Amino acid sequence: MEYAPSAFDRLRALLHDIPAPPELTVVPLQLGESRLELPDLDVTGLADPAGWARYPQLGGTPELRAAYTGWLERRFGAGAALADGRLAVEPTPGSKQAVAAALTQAAGRSRDAGPPAVIMPNPCYPTYLAAAQAAGVRPVYYTIDDTDDASPIAAAVADAGGSAAAIVLCNPGNPRGEIISAGALRDVAKHAAAAGAVLLIDECYTDLALDTDPPGFLSLVADRTVEPGPFLVLHSLSKRSGAPGLRSGFVAGDPATVTRYARYNRTCGVPTPLPVCAAAAALWSDDTRVRQTRRALARNWAAADEIVGTLPGYRRPAAGFFLWLPVPDDEAAARRLWREQALVVMPGRYLAADGPDGVNPGAGHLRIALVHDGALTRQALRRLRDGLGGV
Repeated sequence: MEYAPSAFDRLRALLHDIPAPPELTVVPLQLGESRLELPDLDVTGLADPAGWARYPQLGGTPELRAAYTGWLERRFGAGAALADGRLAVEPTPGSKQAVAAALTQAAGRSRDAGPPAVIMPNPCYPTYLAAAQAAGVRPVYYTIDDTDDASPIAAAVADAGGSAAAIVLCNPGNPRGEIISAGALRDVAKHAAAAGAVLLIDECYTDLALDTDPPGFLSLVADRTVEPGPFLVLHSLSKRSGAPGLRSGFVAGDPATVTRYARYNRTCGVPTPLPVCAAAAALWSDDTRVRQTRRALARNWAAADEIVGTLPGYRRPAAGFFLWLPVPDDEAAARRLWREQALVVMPGRYLAADGPDGVNPGAGHLRIALVHDGALTRQALRRLRDGLGGV
């Protein structure tokens, strides 16, 4: 099949014929790659040739799995659910491959009546749509504006005919940074069960909340306030620890669904190399650096409040480092900010799809990543304010 260009391909094409002002340093704000705090990474193991000369241990090392368990207990109180077999875990090579594999497996459960539907947010992380296209399923979209109200997901299931292969939820959201309440999460689980769908929850931004920690789905499973059907929750070191280059994350979910994913990844996927297991275990056990990252992120948002808070439609999100800023024309604004201010920002329409009404809910917005250190972020925000003054 032909894959549509990625959001980043489209952005490169949008800017390719425009020179940036040579007197200004380019500031990339299009990518959620945290540069707030360098990870406190022990590279000794990564430099050991012996670790690279051996095949990875399927399912990860005992030390890595213990680090997952420790973090899941500290963050979500899920230790007992893991111990009594209600929850299982499996390493993933980041979250992107896990999304694609999970949606493909979910689609394989539901093909009797033709291409099944996958219910997904709009706008969203672009891999959700790409994975659905690769799996040959039908995307059906929802947008949640009230974080206590899961009825848009129920409406999307109804639009899909009452059943779906999977329901995808990002909590906290990307790109808007919204946090779905515990009550709405319980409702989503009920909608998934009624639709016969695998519930796929992307919680990769859960450690980047600006105030209180988001309610994790695993907490609801652990305290038995939700009785889920098949589900997977995704976590990653890319955002939590600022280490996207490790390509290290994991899925947690009901044992049957995790086992299906594990069988795929252990035979057709990318098991985690031994040196990466050691580095990842250390990072999953390190909450101090995460707290430092959150403090640095809070300083960036305070700077945004001060410098661009008066721009029309400015809104500080509940979590994450993306400013989702309304503009009259997102592509024109992105080109202008590059041409005049040497800022690279993402047009919102590249992170969304046209709905049934032909309207793209990302159009007329910019996604701007506040991922740099304080001084560079303040400089970029001043340029953003100046560049959008007449847009």
